[in-house]
Amino acid sequence: MRIVGRLPDARMQITVFENDGRFPVQFELAGITQIYRFRKGERLSNFGHLREYVDEPFRAAVLRQFREMQRVQAEVLQRILPSTDEGDALPDIV
Repeated sequence: MRIVGRLPDARMQITVFENDGRFPVQFELAGITQIYRFRKGERLSNFGHLREYVDEPFRAAVLRQFREMQRVQAEVLQRILPSTDEGDALPDIV
C-alpha cells in the first residue's frame, strides 16, 4: 500500500492510498480513524477522480460518524477510568 496523496481539510486529516486495485481513503480526527475503500474502475481510476467524490457532503457524513465514535469512546473511558469520589481522596497535608 502506498500513499497517493492527501486531501486538504481544516477539520481532519485525509490520506489516500493505493492498494491492489483499490483506493483506501483514511480520515483521522483526534486519535480516531475511519477508512473507506473504493474499487478502481472506469469512473474512479485516479486521484483526481477520487478528489471529486470525496466532496463536502461525504466529508460531513464522515464528521457525523466521528462525533458518534467519540461519544462511544467517551462512554467506554467513563467505565475504565476510576471515579473521583471523596472516599478515595488523599488527606490534606498541613
